[in-house]
Amino acid sequence: MRSLLQSVSRALFVGLLACASPAGQNSHATAPEHDVLTRDEILSSTASTGNLLQAIQSLRPNFLMAHPTAHSTRSAAARPLAVYVSGVHQTIGVEALTSINAANVTAVRYLDPTAAQNQFGFVATGGALVVTLDDPSKKPDGD
Repeated sequence: MRSLLQSVSRALFVGLLACASPAGQNSHATAPEHDVLTRDEILSSTASTGNLLQAIQSLRPNFLMAHPTAHSTRSAAARPLAVYVSGVHQTIGVEALTSINAANVTAVRYLDPTAAQNQFGFVATGGALVVTLDDPSKKPDGD
């Protein structure tokens, strides 16, 4: 019985070692994040020549779709995305993205309605796009 337990223990240990990544490597490092659009992705596409709204429509159209929450009682269409550019809320919403050159963007992060409302409050009940520019002085005016 003891040798059986030792054999099973060794097999489990070897199995765990086989699943582990090599030291210093993150097994998820090469997988793109579905909720982030990076500068590299924008620049390596034809979307880099247009405005940011065009780039998002081309590369991550799901960012612009309505994503209702499980507790929502209002229609998803009534809850637009909140847009933040370099920390400034854009009161005109996604239209603000048309004034941003896609090549000037470091990253665009999509926050689902729950995460957006937790971070920004009631104004973001429809989700949020958080835009980081390579030069914050290029940000459009917000509120």
